[in-house]
Amino acid sequence: MRIKYIALFAAATLWAQASWCAESAGLVGIMNTSGTVDVNNFTNPRSILTLYRVNDPSSEAVVLAYVAFRHLGEHQASIEFADASGQPIDRCNFEPMTVTKLPWVQTITCQWGGRLPDGGINVTVFNRFRGKKEKVGEMFIPAKE
Repeated sequence: MRIKYIALFAAATLWAQASWCAESAGLVGIMNTSGTVDVNNFTNPRSILTLYRVNDPSSEAVVLAYVAFRHLGEHQASIEFADASGQPIDRCNFEPMTVTKLPWVQTITCQWGGRLPDGGINVTVFNRFRGKKEKVGEMFIPAKE
């Protein structure tokens, strides 16, 4: 019986992840980490962080995202940070990249931190393709109480 629930949970998780797929790209994975480490030409998280410290200037983290592109051509990814009310806090823009074959998964990293507000941080990944900016996926990071 336990296997059945695990299978249902896995299917629901995969469906939820797939639902974040935009027309031009999809989010394969996203996490907040203390840093990254390269192993066999693949960027991995060092330690996954699930919270951030409010108003701490020494607080730093790295958002690590794996973006899968769905079309050939030039794409430009970006990551935007907003507070609980939707006010922008920070952003990382990446150089345009040309997808020449499929499947194509790009690893992007963005260092962030500093004096952050209470209430949580929304991290959103976007892709610009053929002049259209699309939300690829997002993650919420709660504040440490």
